[in-house]
Amino acid sequence: MRITGLVMPSVAACVLAASAGCTANRLHYDDGETPFGDVVISGDQIDAQHVQNAWEVLRQLVPRYSYSEDRAGRPLAISGHRGRSSIWLANSEQPVVLVDGARLTSLDVLQQMPPDAIDRIELRRGTRGTIVEGTDAGAGVIYIHTRSGSE
Repeated sequence: MRITGLVMPSVAACVLAASAGCTANRLHYDDGETPFGDVVISGDQIDAQHVQNAWEVLRQLVPRYSYSEDRAGRPLAISGHRGRSSIWLANSEQPVVLVDGARLTSLDVLQQMPPDAIDRIELRRGTRGTIVEGTDAGAGVIYIHTRSGSE
């Protein structure tokens, strides 16, 4: 795993930048992972998938979650993987999904979103997600930044 970037910021600077929502100062690894285990999926990676919608993008590029659909293929749920001995609370296995900062209450939106509308996807693991989005983000946070929302 090779590190890209000019300088390695201090851990405190990274935490402050991440909690403020700033991504400009974060150090990224070549495979899209940051030093804190967060993952950034670029628009180029998304474009290379040749899929129909954002739901399929997540299914292809984010294997850390399980994806449930109904018989018609409509998205029902995204859930995290935990061991047998883990404590399970209501919705504790479901990551928070945000599109341009708006929290999704229904995953159907992802099936309507074309992949070329997505600028990048950021994934934050459980504890890092709870810092920014609250305690109901224990399973992580999926930030979807659209090209129109990023301008």
